[in-house]
Order: sequence, then C-alpha cells, then structure tokens
Amino acid sequence: MRFSLISTVFLIGTAFAQAKLPANAPCKQDGSLGTCESGLCVQTSDEAQGSCK
Repeated sequence: MRFSLISTVFLIGTAFAQAKLPANAPCKQDGSLGTCESGLCVQTSDEAQGSCK
C-alpha cells in the first residue's frame, strides 16, 4: 500500500515537472513532442508537425 502511494505521487510529480515548449517550437497535436507553454499547437492535417503559438 505504501509503495503504491509513493509511486503514484512520484509519477504525478514528474508529469507536472515536464518542460513546456516555447512559442514557434515544433509540436504535435497528440503531445508526443511535448506541450506548448500556451497550450496551443497549430497543426494542419497535411503537416507532419505544427508549431506552438
């Protein structure tokens, strides 16, 4: 029980500590390249990757 709690807190902490991408950095809508600081990744369906706005 204690191990489960500690590992859950660790996983949540690492998710929040993830670095954010700056404006005009390459990104993907699914978040596989990271998350934009603004939360907005502009990617059209014909592009392999978009850019943070």
